[in-house]
Amino acid sequence: MKFEQLLNHFDSGICVEQLQKESLLDLALLFVAVDGSVSDSELEVVKKWAATLNWNSALSLDNYISDMVAKCVHAVKVDDVEAFIQHSMKFIIDQPMRELALKIVQKVCAADGKIDRREQTAMEFLEAQV
Repeated sequence: MKFEQLLNHFDSGICVEQLQKESLLDLALLFVAVDGSVSDSELEVVKKWAATLNWNSALSLDNYISDMVAKCVHAVKVDDVEAFIQHSMKFIIDQPMRELALKIVQKVCAADGKIDRREQTAMEFLEAQV
């Protein structure tokens, strides 16, 4: 789906770099929801980090986050976490960005003071993808 977005928006200046940023953000937001609840402290970590991105999309960062949180909650509910991670990692092609993905999700998981079993399992799966 992200590749289709790239092709559809290629003339608009959206590039692989933006797709990587979106995929990083997707992963971070997935880890906000992966334990079954959306923690304000975890979401704040993601929003603070996302504000540092050079966001280049027709969709505002806040709207993207809102939309993606709903998608992440759904992915958790239907037990599609591993497929979500694999899909997102396809678009993070730079090794430093892959390592950044792992660092971001570690910060997100630790933000509420506890790492849930589901967070740990998902983090181990992500580590295997990096």
